[in-house]
Amino acid sequence: MGFAEIQGNDQVKRVLQLALRKKRWPPSILLIDSSQGEAKKLALVLAQAVNCLNLDDDGCDQCYNCQAIKEERFPDVLMVEPVNEVIRVEKIREVKKLAYLRPMVGKRRVFIIDQSEKMNEQAANTLLKVLEEPPSTTIFILLTSNPYLLLPTIRSRCQELQLSPVTQETLEKYIEGLGRDKKEARLMAFFAKGNREVVDKLNYQELRAQRKALWSIVEAGARGGIPAQKIKDYGQYTKRQRQLWSQELAILASFWRDLLLVKLNASPELIINYDFLPEIKEMAHLVSLEKIKNSLSWINEAAEEVKKNLNIQVIINSYLTHYQGKKNGKDNLCSD
Repeated sequence: MGFAEIQGNDQVKRVLQLALRKKRWPPSILLIDSSQGEAKKLALVLAQAVNCLNLDDDGCDQCYNCQAIKEERFPDVLMVEPVNEVIRVEKIREVKKLAYLRPMVGKRRVFIIDQSEKMNEQAANTLLKVLEEPPSTTIFILLTSNPYLLLPTIRSRCQELQLSPVTQETLEKYIEGLGRDKKEARLMAFFAKGNREVVDKLNYQELRAQRKALWSIVEAGARGGIPAQKIKDYGQYTKRQRQLWSQELAILASFWRDLLLVKLNASPELIINYDFLPEIKEMAHLVSLEKIKNSLSWINEAAEEVKKNLNIQVIINSYLTHYQGKKNGKDNLCSD
């Protein structure tokens, strides 16, 4: 693979390659990737770089070590992932035992802990003990999209590196190259949030159905109805349908954003939800700029809450409290 295959993040790559050249490698690294896109790929590149037989500051992608790591069959590189949304203490205890052994064939052992925020309390405390006295031949690479959920003591033991998502323009061009037209590419890139892997897995029809369900919530409020029951109904969706609440909040925000653009007579080319444009234009006559601003403000706050606790019911209750508390007052969230 090599650093060249990592999209963007040139500063992060420079920092890592400089550490490799100077052989001042931190025993534990935390890669923060809000788009959940490039972090795992970068972690594997790092594992190659510290074990490469030909290069000092990169993976050559040619030697036995690099090839085996790329194919995830190298005995000294272990990927730890959640099982049923949890990383349990038994797995981290296994990591702890292996961490203090010398590498079998490589230069260093590398443990990549994906979605590290999903360690349970026992697992996190067990890992912390290892990070406090790190083995000299072992490197830990923790991946997360949500550092708020990690123990502060774990974060303090790691060198934190924040990855930036792929730019919207780059992602749009990539999607157009897959055969999508410009409007579809803009919409899909918006919701992928800089993650090419999301684009590759994104089902346009499923996304359309999801957006339609969320549009009904926005529409009900804007037409003067009380969307509380619709919000509650949406809260009863299955775990699979609700697991990406960050995306669903982004969809809600995109509708209010489009309403704002229509209200301001912006170019139709800027509209994300182009396939809802007639409905958005109709609704734009029913809401004020102040209400749109308040809605976007609430969604931004809710998105921060999701990052902190991932409690969907808290978000739903927050919406209902905000709405019901103001529906008879001056600032009805969704309607004049």
